[in-house]
Amino acid sequence: MSQLIVKSEERVTEGEAGLPYTLVQLDGFIDAPSYEQFESSLESLATAGAAHLVLDFSRVQYINSTGISAIIRFQGVCTERGGQLMLVRVSRNVGLTMHLLGITSLVPFLKDRAEAEAAIESGEGAATSVAFDGSEAGAPREIPVMVSEPAAARGSAVVVVPVEGPFTGVMQRRISMLQGRFHLCHDTETVLSRLDEWEPDLVVVDHRIPGIDRFLERLKIDSDSPLTSVIVLYPRGSDVGRKRDFRIWENDYLVDPFDLMKLFVLAETELRRVPKDRDLFTQQLKFEFVSVRESMEKGLQLGNRLLQKLDIGDKDRTALYAAFKEGVENAAAHGNRFDPEKRIVVTCVIDPKRATFLIEDEGEGFDHVYYMQQIDNQEAFKRAKERIRQGNRGGLGILLMHKCTDRLEYTGRGNIVRIEKRLA
Repeated sequence: MSQLIVKSEERVTEGEAGLPYTLVQLDGFIDAPSYEQFESSLESLATAGAAHLVLDFSRVQYINSTGISAIIRFQGVCTERGGQLMLVRVSRNVGLTMHLLGITSLVPFLKDRAEAEAAIESGEGAATSVAFDGSEAGAPREIPVMVSEPAAARGSAVVVVPVEGPFTGVMQRRISMLQGRFHLCHDTETVLSRLDEWEPDLVVVDHRIPGIDRFLERLKIDSDSPLTSVIVLYPRGSDVGRKRDFRIWENDYLVDPFDLMKLFVLAETELRRVPKDRDLFTQQLKFEFVSVRESMEKGLQLGNRLLQKLDIGDKDRTALYAAFKEGVENAAAHGNRFDPEKRIVVTCVIDPKRATFLIEDEGEGFDHVYYMQQIDNQEAFKRAKERIRQGNRGGLGILLMHKCTDRLEYTGRGNIVRIEKRLA
């Protein structure tokens, strides 16, 4: 489930010339699932006439060869317009990957935005500013990459595969390089039985291992380690995005054949993230189900299991469940109209102070602004009752959710509802 977030903003250099440029901030992975988004973002900026593009790569964790090709192509577009495309704050892994393919001789790699602005004002070409092989500058120069944050020394990783082999040996060496603890086993029951001993921050599991769906449910909901990250390795040809009646999502996945370096980056990222998240959150979970009664009931039961773990009184727990149930049923009935091909996605985030549920359907949405304005009216219940008597959709469910939570809001087209309850 690797993702890419792209944000752009127009800026001017701080030097005397005050030249305009576009800063593009990237966060995530530039790979097969996200390449089209990456390319279309650059295409939109090029179509809008941007001459100078500064791509901030500080939060890019991986880039494949197709993404690198796009950078080379749009560097040419910028050059034709008398501008430049340049990369700043590139992480070490990403920078070295691009250097191996020779991109550092074509596109400027600069330390930060200040250097990029200076290059824009001076009008220096790409080859002059990044002659790492000494071809232009006369002497070799180091790639100005960022030093990656070291993984937490206390990180613990478990690899679950059918048989031991070269892959497990490489993973063990990689985890050891991070001063992490490595454990290898061949079934999920062993992982669950030794959670207290191993205290894993990360589990990498082959999808061919029997009982993996049940394993995700027990680990993410019933165990004392619900924040443990899970990366699933799917066999070649797997349709990971296919609709299932019910699914608890892993934190990330890869489909064979995959770039081993990408797995390393994912693993290292999770080994850094999870220990930090344990200090901030008590539960993070994403699950989805189709809009049929049996799957809905399973979703509601799972939500109730999560609520039973909250340190709140029975009254507040009952109120929060009522709001959650109303949100799910509204998503199925009014959003998806009980279409068995449409899904409901629930994201749960719990920290010591609040419990938050996002419930998303695949419907067309509705005029949520109007109904949210109505719930603040003292006559809200009477108005809703009157609409129901007239045979219209009355908004009584929204009023119920509002009364049962501390925060209620709709986003998107009105097909995403956020319900929140304070815990402390």
